[in-house]
Amino acid sequence: MRPLLGAAALGGLLPVEEIALRAHLDGCAACRDELRDLSAVARALPLADPAHVMPQAEPPGALGDLVSERVARARADAHGRRTRRYALVAGAIAVAAAIVIALVLVLPTSSGGTRVVLTGRSGVTATATLRSREAGTQVAFHVAGLKDGAYYWLWLTGADGDRIPAGTFRGTPDAVNLTMTAAIPLRDTRRIWVTDAHDAVVLDRWLPAAT
Repeated sequence: MRPLLGAAALGGLLPVEEIALRAHLDGCAACRDELRDLSAVARALPLADPAHVMPQAEPPGALGDLVSERVARARADAHGRRTRRYALVAGAIAVAAAIVIALVLVLPTSSGGTRVVLTGRSGVTATATLRSREAGTQVAFHVAGLKDGAYYWLWLTGADGDRIPAGTFRGTPDAVNLTMTAAIPLRDTRRIWVTDAHDAVVLDRWLPAAT
């Protein structure tokens, strides 16, 4: 994931790259430290005064093309490594290019649960309230904008990466409320997500280490 840190500090990641890097940073202190240092440098860049920068020799005319080619090759190599890793760890997960990454909230509720707003495909909205139960984690799920009649699966995932099913339901464009339960303790839950019949991610949200 190190090739992604510089782009992350400058805010230049693709949405799927941002999701993958965020998951990696949860368990890698070295990358978190490096990203913090790079971000500090990125924030300082606008403060540089060009008038006090010594003039440099004119770079070769072909330098821009060489740099662009190297960046494209590095991005392609990183994408290939991530694709192979996802295939080994989680199976073939097709993340649609239309996923909209928005500001997402994770908030405690007055009843002791955790409320999350999930990011999803354009036109799909969802919120969920997770509560600890003897059988595991109960999910009160509110979703709208799904394909009418299509089948969907709701999953919870722990730190070990195993996905635990909470239930299957049929989609509808209208808003619908569902209550399902997954056999995983709320304190161990790190992710809530929904896939379609092709195992493509439709809705997703990573939770902090302590819910």
